[in-house]
Amino acid sequence: MNLARTISIIGHPLLLGTLYVILMSFHNLPKHTAMAVSISVIGLITIPIIFNNWRKTKKGTYTNFDVSDQQQRKGFYPFAITLFIVLLLVFWFFDFPIEVISKSLVFFAMVLLMALINLRLKASMHAGIAFYIAVSVFSIGLWSGFLLLVLALLISWSRLRLKRHSELELIVGGFIGSVFGWLSLMV
Repeated sequence: MNLARTISIIGHPLLLGTLYVILMSFHNLPKHTAMAVSISVIGLITIPIIFNNWRKTKKGTYTNFDVSDQQQRKGFYPFAITLFIVLLLVFWFFDFPIEVISKSLVFFAMVLLMALINLRLKASMHAGIAFYIAVSVFSIGLWSGFLLLVLALLISWSRLRLKRHSELELIVGGFIGSVFGWLSLMV
């Protein structure tokens, strides 16, 4: 159980997603642009979601920081979607490179779809984001992609082991993440 919990924490969408943005930004963009993208994502997405989830968990509105309850996610998704809209507006207003805007739009579309699916099924954001990252990292290299694919599978296993998701929720999340990761390679 401790191994599953550790892998789940490493694979938390906020941690894994933020690290992905930072690493990919510095890999693909000029240093000053990569810094601006990283600071924007941390300031407009990561920190507000951490604060929101921590506050709502402490108040008892969320049963856990991961927002693993399907009904509670119905309140989380509008908040997250609003933050992404603000981020996209900042990217557009400050004339960020089209690559940054288009890849952010692909990720935003994935979050929107996950929110819609959540009306019927609690698809795993852990799996979705892990597979999105794994597939999109294939643009750096085959070995990087395969290593992250193994990590995505381990993250999915951890969520099943911790009983946070069913197999179907993990498959749906992983499939959606893979499709949108592939789309991010195309833009």
